[in-house]
Amino acid sequence: MPAWMLSYYVQRSGRNCGIMLAGTAPYCASHMTFAELKILEDALRDNLDIIFGLLNAPSKSKVIGKKYRIHPVCMPSPRKFVSDALSDALSECFYKIRDDSVRPREFLGVDNEDEIEAILSEREGHSLHEFIDGDEAFRPIIDFDLSQEVLDTIEPKLTRKEVLDSLIFAFRKTCLEIFLKWNYKTLTIASSGDAKKMSLYISTFGMRLPNIARVAVFTELVHKKLPTALQGNSIIDNIANKRSFSLRMLGSSKFDKKTGEHVRVKKPVHPKDGTLFDFMIRPPNDESEVVKSSLLDIPKAEMEGCPSINNVTTDAEFELVETLLQEASIEGYNLSYPSDNFPDKFPLSRISPSHCPLCDREHTSDNAYIRRNKRSYSFFCYRANQDKQPGTRNPSLKLTISETALDKEKKLPSPIKLDQSRISDPNDCFVWGDLIDMCTSGQKFSRSEVYEAIQAT
Repeated sequence: MPAWMLSYYVQRSGRNCGIMLAGTAPYCASHMTFAELKILEDALRDNLDIIFGLLNAPSKSKVIGKKYRIHPVCMPSPRKFVSDALSDALSECFYKIRDDSVRPREFLGVDNEDEIEAILSEREGHSLHEFIDGDEAFRPIIDFDLSQEVLDTIEPKLTRKEVLDSLIFAFRKTCLEIFLKWNYKTLTIASSGDAKKMSLYISTFGMRLPNIARVAVFTELVHKKLPTALQGNSIIDNIANKRSFSLRMLGSSKFDKKTGEHVRVKKPVHPKDGTLFDFMIRPPNDESEVVKSSLLDIPKAEMEGCPSINNVTTDAEFELVETLLQEASIEGYNLSYPSDNFPDKFPLSRISPSHCPLCDREHTSDNAYIRRNKRSYSFFCYRANQDKQPGTRNPSLKLTISETALDKEKKLPSPIKLDQSRISDPNDCFVWGDLIDMCTSGQKFSRSEVYEAIQAT
């Protein structure tokens, strides 16, 4: 580590935030490398409580531990300053890697193969994910999960090999439908399964799709070609059905939040001797053809049936859905905004074990979603969809607030009704003035006071 990294001074002068290195002039954060910013962020995070104390201290400077100095000059939020600088630096990097093994999770920005390999080497044993956002082209990907418990209930019985063969067939057929020149030898298969679960990742380094939306449509095409028993939404996770998503990298393990352990390493199945970059979905220097096919276009009927003006999800509506989940005692999920492709579907990602009201059992890994239908909302569970009887509709739970605004209003005492409206009294000259005064006063009035003023007019 360079010697100058051992002593940082943080200062803010007017609108300029910067880093002052020991014995040097101020060094603007925009001139620092991503790695340098990460070192500073760690220093600030580790000493954040002390920093806030120092910022309120009268002395000109204080020593923090043995390494870091903070110059308390009008800097109210070191956390925001560093996070903003990191966000700017990260946005300039074309490739992003997320590390789930540390808390809070870290995002690392890189620009080439050497930097990617360096991160994997330095963080060997960590749970590293390739993070995808933006609309750049990348390879199609199928994320397939099937527990042995569910596999044992499927009729007619299927072996794991038969399941894999069905998945490969559906993927290959879809590739050839949208790109006749696709070479089946570019197929890649990785696995992170164990005795309790099949976990497969099917992709190809023989072509790319234009953007996230097209990859989501590709996944749906593969999904429809699978045997009915394997079409459960909890089996194939359409991870591209979002504005951004992540995929675990080859050689990385899954981080178990409950136990804090690393389990189920992602390993190559085909080709066995493939490189890390063969199994990435947006690797550096990928020159494979970007395929455009009408089969990947979002159906016009679907777009017309969902006018964008009526499907914009506001923050207020998002808070309403959160409230509906609380009212129904549905816990253990992280609620997300709907995607552009499915504007009426609020994804629910499992973050902790909880009881499912539809399955009447505790789930540890199954996801769910909220479906919006005009002004009503319903809860759906992917496991319940999968376990339903053939020919029946997906089970759902309509979400309602236990006490509506109308219910609350009915409990209020009835306002006193005037025998004669004031506006009919020729001697009352202050009818409109009363309402104007109420509206411009900035005060709060009871329902009865408002009702009385309305009657007067």
